[in-house]
Amino acid sequence: MRRIKLFEEFLAEAQTPQDLHKAYLCIDPKSGQRWWSYKEFAGSKFFVQLTMENYKEVDINPDYPVLNYNSKVCQRILDEGLIKDENVYNHPKHIKLSGSKSEFHKLVEGEDNIPQTVYTQKAAETIGLPLIAKPAKGHSGIGIQVFKTDEDWQAADHSKFDIYSQYIDKQSEHRIFNFKGQPWFWMQREPMNDKAKTGSGKGDEQMNFKYIKRDVNKLPNKFKSVLERFCGLMSDLPYMCFDLMEDKQGKVWIIESNAQPGVPYDSTVEAYKLVFQDFFGRNIDSRTQDELHRLAEYMNQKTLELDPERFEIKDK
Repeated sequence: MRRIKLFEEFLAEAQTPQDLHKAYLCIDPKSGQRWWSYKEFAGSKFFVQLTMENYKEVDINPDYPVLNYNSKVCQRILDEGLIKDENVYNHPKHIKLSGSKSEFHKLVEGEDNIPQTVYTQKAAETIGLPLIAKPAKGHSGIGIQVFKTDEDWQAADHSKFDIYSQYIDKQSEHRIFNFKGQPWFWMQREPMNDKAKTGSGKGDEQMNFKYIKRDVNKLPNKFKSVLERFCGLMSDLPYMCFDLMEDKQGKVWIIESNAQPGVPYDSTVEAYKLVFQDFFGRNIDSRTQDELHRLAEYMNQKTLELDPERFEIKDK
């Protein structure tokens, strides 16, 4: 027999956010994604985190959406039939299109907003110096090297590199998150060391950037048009981040893609809202909106406190 709720229970529900914890996040807490796992903030407040350690203990609703931020975790849960293929945003079978620099460049080969790119030392010599050399996989600029002189080029160990691209003399650099072709989160990147600024430095050195949160509603139209086209090329990955450069002549270049980027500021909250609203086809209830707004303010402030030299918010 179905229990009839008391009037007081209806009142209590009306005062409580109803749309939290209605989307899953596949994540490895040891992956270094501190913005997802900081004191389990995302998992305990809006997303329900699924990990290798806890997924068997969670009463998983197979009719809820899933954001994939770790393909091993996601694939394991898919293989056990606990979630549905069609409910996964960024299915593991498509992640390699973004995670591998060589796979990405092969996919977008010939596009006008991609630096000329080749895959062998001999082919790179037809482009001419300066050149950027990259390993197939990597992050934070580790393994990337810029060659400006023939002496350095000849002395390098080219077995470490899988990709060679023309050098772009940039005036600005940006990281932009997109969902189903629409930009929703924008950070301008300001170089904090010489490798990030000009590419000079050792291959094992990391590129250090300052990440400045900008108002995505003020994103230039020329950025939007390029992003829309490249999101279309990678439509199997609805949640997608692109790193862009604008050169000294004002041309926009796509440098890298990433389907599982770091998520500082309130981007975790925005990601939840996007996945929820797209999947369920409705807006989040007003009480949940209020709670998410409060959490977003907290995460923005927490980001600034954690590393004030590397983070800044503009366009408030």
